[in-house]
Amino acid sequence: AAVPWILQHGGGAFAAMGTEHSTGTKLVCLDAGFNKPGVHEVEMGTPLQTVIDELGGSFCSATKAVQVGGPLGGIVPLERIASLTLDFESFEREGFLLGHAGMVAIPQDFPMIDLLRHLFAYIAAESCGKCLPCRLGTEKGHRMLEQASSGSPLDKALFDELLDTLELGSLCALGGGLPLPVRNVLHYFSAELEEYFQS
Repeated sequence: AAVPWILQHGGGAFAAMGTEHSTGTKLVCLDAGFNKPGVHEVEMGTPLQTVIDELGGSFCSATKAVQVGGPLGGIVPLERIASLTLDFESFEREGFLLGHAGMVAIPQDFPMIDLLRHLFAYIAAESCGKCLPCRLGTEKGHRMLEQASSGSPLDKALFDELLDTLELGSLCALGGGLPLPVRNVLHYFSAELEEYFQS
């Protein structure tokens, strides 16, 4: 999408926009949880709060987090939005992932245990099956979370070990990328998830 503009104005002009390491612009897709959903072209380095409030018209309903960057993107709680700018280095520094910059608003009343179950189920369905950590680990994680949802708390150390195995042992970024959003949820929403885990 940026090529016609670059051909007309030159690569130098495009690279002059944005930040030192994240140059140019980024297409940002805001989902139906925003008052003004749609795709916006945003200069890299723009405050995330500006994207949400001005381009997105803020949220349609009470929201507790935003998933940024697709199914394996970071889960950003509202209190961390002000510390982020729309560039790769800002998100990486704060422990999140910008990815393709799609943004999904997570409603206040949406259970985070359900989000965790969805993440594992999605990656299990998408796994090519070539490597054991992704093929078996995602299925195992989904079963563990189903068990927790049924009233049998999980061993937190065992679950953390599964995340380490996925991150370090998967052959590609599908299984290897799943631990990031999961750890974001576990870290920022630990009080909500407390009943599902045992130390």
